[in-house]
Amino acid sequence: MQSKLNADAKEFFSLMKRLHQAGVNASPPLSAQLSPALLVLLEQVSDYPDSAIVELANSLGRAVSTMSIEIRRLEDLGLVERRRHPSDGRSILVRITPTGQNLISALRKTRCRTMTKLLSRLTSEERRSLLSLLSKALLTIEKSSSQGEEKRSFS
Repeated sequence: MQSKLNADAKEFFSLMKRLHQAGVNASPPLSAQLSPALLVLLEQVSDYPDSAIVELANSLGRAVSTMSIEIRRLEDLGLVERRRHPSDGRSILVRITPTGQNLISALRKTRCRTMTKLLSRLTSEERRSLLSLLSKALLTIEKSSSQGEEKRSFS
C-alpha cells in the first residue's frame, strides 16, 4: 500500500512539474528573469500593499535577511519600491510599482488562459471532480503544515 502511495505521489509531482512548466512557457517575458520565489513575493506585495518586510517574511516563511535580498532584486528590476513607515521610522514598507503591477496582471491573465485551455478538454463533471480532489489534497497539506509536520519532497 505504501509503495503504491509513493508511486502515486511521484507521478503527481511529475504532473505538477509539467503543469508548472506549461505556465512558465506561457509567461510574460520579464517574469522569466524571476525565480518562482520572487514571483510569489511579487504577488504577495501586489495583494498586500505597504507590507513591512518582517510581515512579508513571516507570511512566506522566509528569514528577514532573505526577504531583504529578494526585495532588493525586485527593486533593482523596478518592480517594487521601499519606503519608511510613516509612524515607525525603523520599519520599511514595500509597495509594488506600476511596472510590477503590469507584470502581475499579465502573469495572472496568462495563467488564466493556460488553465482555461487545460480544463477545456474536460467535461464539467471531470472539472468538478479534479477541483474537488485537488482541494481535498491541498487541505491535507495545509493542515499538516499548520500543525508543524515535516515537509517532504518527492525527487
